[in-house]
Amino acid sequence: MSKITLTIDGKSIQTEAGTSVMTAALANGIDIPHLCYHADLLPSGGCRLCMVQVEKHSKLEASCGLICQDGMAVETDNETLTNLRRDIIDLFVSDHPLNCVVCDKNGACDLQKYAYQYNIHETHYDFELSKTDYCADNPFIVWDHQYCIQCAQCVRVCDEIVGANAIDHAGRGFNSYVATPFDIPMAESDCVFCGSCVQVCPTAALLPRQKIGQGREWEMERIRTICGYCGVGCSVEYACKDGQIIYAQSYDNAPVNGSYLCVKGRFGWDFVNKPDRLTQPLIRKDLAYQLGLTDEPWQLPDKSVLQGKAKFDHYLPVSWGQATDIVADKIADTVQQYGPDAFGGLTSARCTNEENYIFQKFVRVAVGTNSVDHCARL
Repeated sequence: MSKITLTIDGKSIQTEAGTSVMTAALANGIDIPHLCYHADLLPSGGCRLCMVQVEKHSKLEASCGLICQDGMAVETDNETLTNLRRDIIDLFVSDHPLNCVVCDKNGACDLQKYAYQYNIHETHYDFELSKTDYCADNPFIVWDHQYCIQCAQCVRVCDEIVGANAIDHAGRGFNSYVATPFDIPMAESDCVFCGSCVQVCPTAALLPRQKIGQGREWEMERIRTICGYCGVGCSVEYACKDGQIIYAQSYDNAPVNGSYLCVKGRFGWDFVNKPDRLTQPLIRKDLAYQLGLTDEPWQLPDKSVLQGKAKFDHYLPVSWGQATDIVADKIADTVQQYGPDAFGGLTSARCTNEENYIFQKFVRVAVGTNSVDHCARL
């Protein structure tokens, strides 16, 4: 695409033709205030906070939908724009609780950030909440309507990115709100509980249920890793406190998945904090005794050793090297005694395509059997 040159706040900028002023500004370190804009969504211009002044234009323009033109001169910050933004924030907080001290989004709320930036500590208008419903009718998402600012990012991400169309605007004017069809519970709607609406919500209107009452944003350590639920390799960021995961989310420009996760990646990590989670290889005590790893003789009982609170008492921890050697010896002994078709391999969708390829190659070539399968029923 061809390049064009424009000026934003006196800074000469080159960008691709067709780029919006908002996108060009953010890409060049110029932060234009915004509440409804998201880089992955179509512009709506609903919050009006991103208004800018363009030379030779008779009126202010919403920068999220304003396409850059060659030679354009744009101002993003002056007295007129500051006064306008103060009035807009003032209107927002006239229909928004200012109980930031006890809010779970404290420190990560965009409205709070801009209220601080423009010194709006209380509204000059009559305070009235348009809707106060609190919906916690599912195990994943809490929906607190009193914090909603009608930015519609949740509606647009559900439509444009997820394609579920589970929520939309209902009502008109001051009484407008985001809702499921006929206000049915979210579990009965087309919602797939991917949590993308939670990811893009700039306030505390939508929150992961696990986060409620678990700590402030600045108390949490952020750990980025790869989601282990399937082989896609999505990036995930865990918010942790006192060694425990509080909630999971993605982050901007993550290599595989961008800002989004599926329901399993965002909410399916609770096994991590379980006390009976396996964290190292275990070998049953009778085999450990046969291999000389313990002096304690033990016999397999009639009942299953995998049941009951004392199930781990029947096993002996070993290193990964020991576990690998034992498995290799058992495979070799089985193939030598009974032939390669006595062995079968089962791999997992949690592995990458490359890992699954290597596994089937090992079974077919090294072991010499075609008895290999894959279980994708997560």
